[in-house]
Amino acid sequence: MTIPTQPAIELVKHVSAPRLTRSRIQHIWQVVKQRVSLPSRWRQVSVVVVGAAEMKQLNQRYRHDPTVTDVLSFPYGTDGGEIVLCYPQAKRQSAAKQVSLTSELDWLLVHGFLHVLGYDHEQAKDAQVMRPLEQAILAYV
Repeated sequence: MTIPTQPAIELVKHVSAPRLTRSRIQHIWQVVKQRVSLPSRWRQVSVVVVGAAEMKQLNQRYRHDPTVTDVLSFPYGTDGGEIVLCYPQAKRQSAAKQVSLTSELDWLLVHGFLHVLGYDHEQAKDAQVMRPLEQAILAYV
């Protein structure tokens, strides 16, 4: 069996998300890969788009937080990972921040990709690495 040199990008929509396309996700992934080192064995990155109720359940199950969040990331070691985006939450956040929905989705994807790659922002020292990297990537998206 040959291992693909480029990880596959899978997009699964549990809700309507017209602004989020596979080609957009692939573009953002290409920019991320140019800026960070990628484990050589990566095979697949899945992006799952969900509604608020499903995201609330996932957040409760995996983070023990009963609220709706915007993005959850699940790294699969060196094989890839999964990013779960809450489309309604992205819409709310874009309106609250007064930015386009596309810009908010781009940020959430970059944020999710970085988490899958092992970046974190829970500690201040980690955030000092992750936040500027997000901005540097978004400048090229």
